[in-house]
Amino acid sequence: MPQTRETRAGEASMGDWSVMTMMDGSMMGWFWLWPVLLLIGLALLGYLIYRPVQDRHGGAQEDPSSAHRILDERYARGEIDEQEYRSRRTDLN
Repeated sequence: MPQTRETRAGEASMGDWSVMTMMDGSMMGWFWLWPVLLLIGLALLGYLIYRPVQDRHGGAQEDPSSAHRILDERYARGEIDEQEYRSRRTDLN
C-alpha cells in the first residue's frame, strides 16, 4: 500500500508529539539529576582511591627525620642541655 503525503505527515507529527511529550513531560524535570549523580560518584571514587594511597605513604604522620629536626631545634634554642640532647638522640636512633 503506497503511503500518501498525508500519512507521512501524520506519522511525523505523531513521532514529534511523542518526543515533545518526553521533553516537556516529567522526564525533563529529572534530566539534570544524572550528570550531578555522575559527578558525585566520580568525586567519591576519587576520594576512596586517594585516601588509602595517602595512608600508605604516611599521610599526616610526620617522618622520623622530623623528630631529629625538632630535637636539634630545641637544643639550638637552649631548651634542653647537651646530656638530654644526646640521650634523646640515642633513643631516636
